[in-house]
Amino acid sequence: MVVYETNEMNHNKQIGKTSPSERERFLELLNSLTRTILLSKEWKATLQALVYDIRELIGADDCYILGWDEERQWPIPITTTAKLGFSFSESTFGRDELDITSSVLREGRVLATEDARNSPYIDVKIVDQFPSRSGIAVPLIAGGHKLGAVIVGYHTLRQFTPEEIERAELAGNQIALALWTFQQGLEIQQRLKESNALARIERALGETERIGSGQILQLIVDSARELMPHAQKSVIHLLEREEQILVARAVSGFNELEKELNGMRMRLGEGIAGQVMRDGITVNVKDIEVNPHFLLSESPPTFQSLIVAPVQSGGRPIGTISVQSTVKNAFSSRDADLLNALAAQSAIAIENTRLFETTQQRLKEVNILYQISRSLAASLDADQLIRDMIVLLQQSFDYYHVQIYLVDPETRNLVVRHGSGYTGNEFVENGHQVPAGEGIVGHVAQTGESFMTNNVDEVLFYKRYPLLSRIKSELAVPIRVDEQVLGVLDIEQTGDHSPFSSNDLHLVTAIAEHLAVVLQKASLYSTLQASLQEEKNVRSQLLQSERLALVGRLLASVSHELNNPLQTIQYGLFVLRDEASLSRQAKQDLEIMIAEAERMAALIERLRSTYRPVHPKDFQSISLNDLIEDVHTLISTHLRHNEIAFESIPEPDLPSVSGLPDQIRQVMLNLFLNAIEIMQPGGCLIVETRFLPQQKEVMLIVKDTGPGIDPEIMPRIFDAFITGTETGTGLGLTITRDIIQQHNGRIVAENDSQGGAVFKIWLPIEGGRQS
Repeated sequence: MVVYETNEMNHNKQIGKTSPSERERFLELLNSLTRTILLSKEWKATLQALVYDIRELIGADDCYILGWDEERQWPIPITTTAKLGFSFSESTFGRDELDITSSVLREGRVLATEDARNSPYIDVKIVDQFPSRSGIAVPLIAGGHKLGAVIVGYHTLRQFTPEEIERAELAGNQIALALWTFQQGLEIQQRLKESNALARIERALGETERIGSGQILQLIVDSARELMPHAQKSVIHLLEREEQILVARAVSGFNELEKELNGMRMRLGEGIAGQVMRDGITVNVKDIEVNPHFLLSESPPTFQSLIVAPVQSGGRPIGTISVQSTVKNAFSSRDADLLNALAAQSAIAIENTRLFETTQQRLKEVNILYQISRSLAASLDADQLIRDMIVLLQQSFDYYHVQIYLVDPETRNLVVRHGSGYTGNEFVENGHQVPAGEGIVGHVAQTGESFMTNNVDEVLFYKRYPLLSRIKSELAVPIRVDEQVLGVLDIEQTGDHSPFSSNDLHLVTAIAEHLAVVLQKASLYSTLQASLQEEKNVRSQLLQSERLALVGRLLASVSHELNNPLQTIQYGLFVLRDEASLSRQAKQDLEIMIAEAERMAALIERLRSTYRPVHPKDFQSISLNDLIEDVHTLISTHLRHNEIAFESIPEPDLPSVSGLPDQIRQVMLNLFLNAIEIMQPGGCLIVETRFLPQQKEVMLIVKDTGPGIDPEIMPRIFDAFITGTETGTGLGLTITRDIIQQHNGRIVAENDSQGGAVFKIWLPIEGGRQS
């Protein structure tokens, strides 16, 4: 600030006289003030000092400096020495109000107002807000550019001499020129700063592949705040086309609470952003309170002015970039031009990233298709190929969940063949099935058409599963051979994962076509293997049949040879029983001998009937629970001698089966005796019956606590002459299987996970199924 000695000078001013020395002193002080302006480095501080210097230079009570908005033809209060009850820099003048700044710039000359309340250049409403009652308004115009005005005011009414007006004009011209020169210097510095920032962004754009678009967009919003003096916050919103919303991708100046409250998301078509996206033009909102397009939210805005520019690619809007300020009228056309330049660079960064990501996507697609084709050529294991494909999809494209359903030929339901992660394993282990037409997967299987959605809640036929409760997007593609749907490739994403695009649909469709080839090739190979195995089985069965026929003839011959002497023995025992001379003990012993002879005769008859042709007309109604009790009674002594416990778990109200009682008894006897033989003392034989109403069958389960079946002989356990004991003949289980098959049933053998062997037999209930 310039310091003045003003006693004599002020006295002369009051009487309207100007001495040569006083004029010389005035010019010297004015030159000093001008030098101070030119040597200053900060615009705001310069103006704050200048307003006091001018007041002292002119000898006024107050001084006011106002800028000028050429675009809106609007005065901008900057600073004053007056003590006011409001903020001068934040005050505004109504468009219909007559203000002194507009008047003096319109006239282009100094205006002296000896009575402000009666002046034609200013409204009384404005005068009453300030303490000055008279004053001189000096236009600040340099090189035809209107910079604003300096107003020196006096608290009392007074008359101004021509010399005073001349000095004010001289001071105004010189100060305007100095301010213009200073402003031009600042403008050059600003341009240089902008050029450096834009160059820095340009260099970053060349390295998009390395640093990513996220860092470049952040650099752009940071630069917007740095380059615009009044900008406090900046944000880039990009369009999410699927949801038609604008999502913030880079922000600067926002704290975490503001991000959370604002959500940093905007619906397309509303407010200023909607106007910018629709019209493709930059919008500068000088005052949000009076702009009809600005939408007020529940929380009051923290800014007063806003400028928004469109981010466009090929004439297509892809987002917006905006800056905010707490000051009204903060942004100029120059700021709009700068923001447009930053918007163009944002578009380049986004397009570079999209091009790079598209190239990467294509490379991934080509790689995965190549991997599938190579695996397809090298392997016939469909399950392994499917598992590898699921892993490749997850690793390459970051899909949340991938699973493959295959159509069950019998039920036509879709059954999970393989799935990714824990959820996929749970689905497979639980035998998860989807009926045709149910949910998105069932819909695709039924229609044979692909289906993609990024909001499953909008799909009426969508079905949510507990293990996949957070799913937001789903893409399902049919696996087809010709017109037949073999299965469905299903991919699901949560809200935390990227939504699906048309690229995903094309990729998954191509993979589904490869899967169809895999399944078709595996089916052909499986059919060939089945044919070869069937031929092998037929040969084996022919050989076994010949062996069994030989065994049958041998058994028939031996039975016949044993039967003749046994009948003679039985006849002799019956004769002896009629002798009256026998003692009581002898008669008891004789009865035991007769009973054992009858049991031996029945055993021989069962051996003969085992290989006797079975005719359904000979079948009788059999209660399995009663038959189990009979066999238990028969082997109870054997159980006791071997210290084996017996546990029966009968199904109440078990339906009867149809068959030959002696042969079913023989089956039980074979299985019970085998179990007793294999167990150590202290073992337990468990026999259970169950009713399976849906299959119209009953199940007989025979379980022991022995060492289980040797895995090496498990596949051939029912073949003739295969035995796991040193004393066995290897015919018992063969005979057992043949009997069950002749009764239209089936039998399987397996090892229990808790130890021991388990034999399961299914027999049709009486009248339930015919052979």
